Amino acid sequence: MSLFDNPDQLRQLQNLLYPSRRRGGIECSSSSEDEEESLVVNKQTPGSIGPQAAGAGVDASKARGKKKVNLVATPLEEPHKPQPNTLEEWQEAQEREDADILETRKYPEYTMTYRQAVGTEDVFLQMGQRTAASASCEDLVLDISLPDEQMTADKMSLKLQEKELDLGTTLYRLKLPLPHAVDVDRCQAKYDKELCKLRLTLRLRRELDYVNF
Repeated sequence: MSLFDNPDQLRQLQNLLYPSRRRGGIECSSSSEDEEESLVVNKQTPGSIGPQAAGAGVDASKARGKKKVNLVATPLEEPHKPQPNTLEEWQEAQEREDADILETRKYPEYTMTYRQAVGTEDVFLQMGQRTAASASCEDLVLDISLPDEQMTADKMSLKLQEKELDLGTTLYRLKLPLPHAVDVDRCQAKYDKELCKLRLTLRLRRELDYVNF
C-alpha cells in the first residue's frame, strides 16, 4: 500500500509540513511576515522534544531581531585589573606604563624547557608515577641569550614574581609572563659571561603537583 493511496495521510503530512491557522473551522492563510513567523515557531523541531527550558516561550521574532555576536571579529574582554587605592600606587603604575611605552632596548631571544629529577628507581624499576609529560617536571629552565652585553650579572635588574619575569640590562629588556606559577624562594639564576647567556631554573608550583609526584 502506497502513501499516495490514502488521502488522509497526505493531508496529515501537509499539516505537518505547512501548519495553517484555523478560524471557526475554516483554514486561513496570510502573507504577512508576522503570521509567517508565528507559523514557523509552531513547527515541531528536534528541540521540541523533552522539557522546555525556562524562557523558551519568548517571541522568536524578538530573538531574531537581536544581533548575534561574531566571536571571531569581536575581541575577548580582558580580565578586570584591580585599581590602585593610594596615590603612591597610582604613581608606581603610571611609571611602569610610561617605561613600557618609552622602552627602546632590544628584546632578547629565549628558550623554555621542562626538566625533571629522574632517579634510578624511575629509569630501571619504574616505581614512581612519573611520565614523559611536562606534568611530571619540577623545573622550568629559561635560557636567555644576551649577545654583546657588557654588564656584569650583579648589576642586572631581575624581578621575579609568581607569574611574571622582568629582566633589564643595558641593551636588553625582557618582560615575560610565565606559563605556570613558580616558587620564588626556590628559583636559581646563573650567568655565563663567555656565552652571554643567563639561565634561570624556576621551580614550578602547580595545583596537581601532589598527584603527579
